[in-house]
Amino acid sequence: MSATADLRSEHVGVGRMLGIMDAMVGRLGAGERVPADDFAHTIEFLRVFVDQCHHTKEEELLFPAMRAANVTAAEETIAILLADHVQGREAVARIAAATQRLVEGDESANAELAEGMAGYTQLLHAHIRREENDCFEAADRELSVTVQEELAKGYERIERDVVGDGRHEAFHALLDRLSQAYHV
Repeated sequence: MSATADLRSEHVGVGRMLGIMDAMVGRLGAGERVPADDFAHTIEFLRVFVDQCHHTKEEELLFPAMRAANVTAAEETIAILLADHVQGREAVARIAAATQRLVEGDESANAELAEGMAGYTQLLHAHIRREENDCFEAADRELSVTVQEELAKGYERIERDVVGDGRHEAFHALLDRLSQAYHV
């Protein structure tokens, strides 16, 4: 198994959520209501699945392994990806704040929420392309089998100790439910 197979698989789930978020933005733009719980579950997915799980695997394991293996061709890309992670966290905080205002009855938060979600999905689509094309290919090509096996063990540890047993599967069930609700 390559060092990035797990991460590529997670990109599929993240991509599904980005499609759901785009559909939510469309509904907001059309003046339709989106259930507050859907926003809450989306924010949880972004914070836990995307950031605490996926980005932690990259920041704590993959990127340091690539640097240790002196994969210099990917260094600039890694710096950009790390900056994207920071921007993503900031965007999620803005989305959460706008959601809270909306829940409290501030209808003016609709536009801010739609703008924040649209900006986040744009950021993540570009981010995933950059990872897939520039970073992951270099990791698969340059990291030894031993390092890749260690990364896989580390990824499992993060799933168990950081995310928690069963949460990954629960997030996929959430994606299935929201995909049906938003016709994505």
